[in-house]
Amino acid sequence: MLIPTCLIKLCELMLTVACLTLHHYSYDLTDIPTLMLCSGTYVGYVVVLSGEIVGEAVSAAADAYVDAWWSSSGSVLFAACGGFTLHSWKDIPNHNRKSYAQAAAICSLATAALFLIDALIAICSAHKEEGSTRTKCPKSATPC
Repeated sequence: MLIPTCLIKLCELMLTVACLTLHHYSYDLTDIPTLMLCSGTYVGYVVVLSGEIVGEAVSAAADAYVDAWWSSSGSVLFAACGGFTLHSWKDIPNHNRKSYAQAAAICSLATAALFLIDALIAICSAHKEEGSTRTKCPKSATPC
């Protein structure tokens, strides 16, 4: 593979930590649902990505379909966090917290894009793996 998946996971982890840090400096206690969604997503994916990186480092990587599931759900969650954050700070006058919130939202949307690319790479690699747990349709005339 041109780019090792561990390097992609490390970039995702760095962006997630950046999102969490910016979120810490900008969170708004009046918007509890967005606060809970963003906090849970960022902290949860710090744990998930750390586990995936350690798993790949000790040669115990997850199945490609499990990796694709985590990446695609991360893409949806991070996109929702970025969208909700941008929406909730839309009508607020400019100040430092708004700048941090907008930076966190942009960082979250960038992370969502990286997760989507990672999910697509995982799905493509799953079809090439012989040891994947998903059964493949043989190239016969009968459908599976």
